[in-house]
Amino acid sequence: MKNQKGNVILGIIIGVVVFIIILLFASITTVPTGYVGVKTRFGQVQNDTIQEGLNFKAPFIESIVKIDCRTQKIEYQMEASSKDLQKINAIKIAVNYGVDKQKANVLYREIGKDFNTIIVEPAIYETMKSAIANYTAEELVTKRQEVSNLAQETLTNKLQEKGINITSLSMVDLSFSEEFDQAIEKKQVVEQQTQQAKYELEKAKVENEKKVENAKAEAEVMKQQNQEITEKTLELKRLEVQQKLIEKWNGQLPTTSLGDNIPMLNIGK
Repeated sequence: MKNQKGNVILGIIIGVVVFIIILLFASITTVPTGYVGVKTRFGQVQNDTIQEGLNFKAPFIESIVKIDCRTQKIEYQMEASSKDLQKINAIKIAVNYGVDKQKANVLYREIGKDFNTIIVEPAIYETMKSAIANYTAEELVTKRQEVSNLAQETLTNKLQEKGINITSLSMVDLSFSEEFDQAIEKKQVVEQQTQQAKYELEKAKVENEKKVENAKAEAEVMKQQNQEITEKTLELKRLEVQQKLIEKWNGQLPTTSLGDNIPMLNIGK
């Protein structure tokens, strides 16, 4: 009897110890680095969250749902149309986002753990279609970063209140129709030819202006030379006339005078 009674007591003690151990393990939970714990009590989400490390909870009453708050990356591919109704066959988008630890309980209460499929991807699709529709096909190529910035700002405003922070958004690649690619290539060729023609025209204008300036300078030189030649010619003629007068003078003084007894040289022919 004593042995039987001792075995019963020992069994009770072992049971109590096991229960205490189970109770202890049920009261302790660990939240990994980069996660946050959402506390539920009888299935109802509580307002407070628990942070990384070792934490205590009410055993069998409370449960902890671990939400990953590290940066997540979504690579998304879609189709859309530009402002000028050009079809983009494939738009590859890369989005980095993370859950706000302060709003993780609200996100879990309203959406659940599958928030990526339920709200993130649809928001990306809607935002990108709206952003792309504001730009022409050519602008989507030349202003890709501007389009990405606009989409990121819009997406942030949509998801931030839900507890999701967008850290980056970029359009990795754009694929247009073959016809559009050919049209763009032809346009680039025409633009290059136009720029070359403009360059040659400007060059011709400059050379022509130089020729005009040179002609003006030569004309001015010729004008000065002609004036100098004219003056020298007149001087030469005057000297030649004087020379002829001197050669015809016979050495006699004038026999007539004009007014106030001024002698006049009278050279006959």
